[in-house]
Amino acid sequence: MADEIKSRAELIDALRLASELEHGLMAQYLFAAYSLKRYDYEGLPPEQVERVRRWASLITLVARQEMEHLGLALNLLSAIGGTPSFSRPNMPQRLDYYGAVKIKLALTRCDEETIKRFQRFEAPDDLAEPEPPESKDPPKPIDQKKAHAWCTNLMGVGRAEVAAALEAGPGLLTAAPHIDILYGIPYQSVQELYQKITSGFEHLSNELGERNLFIGKPENQLFGGPSSPQHGTMNDLNQYGLDIIGVTDLASAKQATRMIVEQGEGVRVPPSYLPNTHFCIFTRIRGEMEEYGLGESGARPVVPNPMTVLQPDVSPDDEVSVITNAHTREVAQLFNESYEVMLLLLLYLYSDQVKTKAQTDALMDAAFFPFMTMFLRPLAEILTELPAFKDKPGNAGPGFELSGDVILFPDLDETWTLFQERIDSLVAGYQRVVSMGDPWLDLPGQRTEQGKPSQIWQRLDYLRQSMERLGADWQANWLNIGRTTEV
Repeated sequence: MADEIKSRAELIDALRLASELEHGLMAQYLFAAYSLKRYDYEGLPPEQVERVRRWASLITLVARQEMEHLGLALNLLSAIGGTPSFSRPNMPQRLDYYGAVKIKLALTRCDEETIKRFQRFEAPDDLAEPEPPESKDPPKPIDQKKAHAWCTNLMGVGRAEVAAALEAGPGLLTAAPHIDILYGIPYQSVQELYQKITSGFEHLSNELGERNLFIGKPENQLFGGPSSPQHGTMNDLNQYGLDIIGVTDLASAKQATRMIVEQGEGVRVPPSYLPNTHFCIFTRIRGEMEEYGLGESGARPVVPNPMTVLQPDVSPDDEVSVITNAHTREVAQLFNESYEVMLLLLLYLYSDQVKTKAQTDALMDAAFFPFMTMFLRPLAEILTELPAFKDKPGNAGPGFELSGDVILFPDLDETWTLFQERIDSLVAGYQRVVSMGDPWLDLPGQRTEQGKPSQIWQRLDYLRQSMERLGADWQANWLNIGRTTEV
């Protein structure tokens, strides 16, 4: 088993693992954020509703930065000739899926136990109590007093010293089983994984030469700022608040990995930035949950790991909550289909398929704004208010289900037709949902003026209209002979 990354194949494998981890973390954080209460009718006094809303904003910020980290990992992968990937396992997964590092993949409501799990994900190595490799138990929560001391810069050990110790220390744990079979890059944490990746870039730059290592086309990456082809336009990623850089050489590769570690664990950042790191954000939320007694009552009664069907790759399957309410299942299927189309749009943007700058701009507009903001977020929020079951209590939520690997359409000539078909299918799905009637009037806070539909129905109908406009715009602007206009 290799202790260090010594080949391009090993570096590609480690970056695919990093991409998968960032994708999985993002989904878990978004699920938790959407599960939080946000309305006065949900049983919290106004001041606590406002506090919980702030938690949702903070966790959403963390999730957005995980999307940045995913983008950076994909740029690193593309830069060295790897194929970008948005694949990941469905959740839940067993505790040892990523080896003895024990990153538990699960979609759970935003209670205190979930925040402790997130805090552990993002913890600097110096604060995470070492786990015996043979232990089958979940990792111990971070000591909150030590976490508070770290986040207020009161620890006796400086972060720079911790980082130096990390670089010198041996790797003890193994990577994901499916990675370990081939290469098995040892790492103790996500933080150390990126340190191994950085070292791999340094080694291969010396071994092969930078020109021979960085063989990917810069135009196949997504990034913002002055060097981006979209700089100065509304399609610059910086306009969306995303800080993603292009990777073309060793210096930019090291900058990308450093950005990921600094935003997450807070190693090497100035004291003024510490409160904004992922670890310290979760530390703050955990502290407020404990102080105000909101560890259970701040979130809706969302069930763990809600799924429309029992996906074959989940483990253990007794942690899955299969949605049995027929109306809710229809909405959940809409979310999953919208999520997959968004990933396909992003995968195409990272591909080497022929596309003009105008097409790239239009696809970015379709992926980043409409699908992420106009469809996925409102659908997820609606799902956390809907009943998961037909015969017992509990709310649903966005399952982020993938029926298989996310792979690009193989026929370039038919790409636009195939995207049109997927969007037309979503239009039909929205039409089907709003045509089912209005089964949500008796849910809390849903009755409005006499004779008007529920707020949930009105929101879904607005989404239907928006998807219809997107479908018409696609058909009008993405010409392709033989396009299918009806599904």
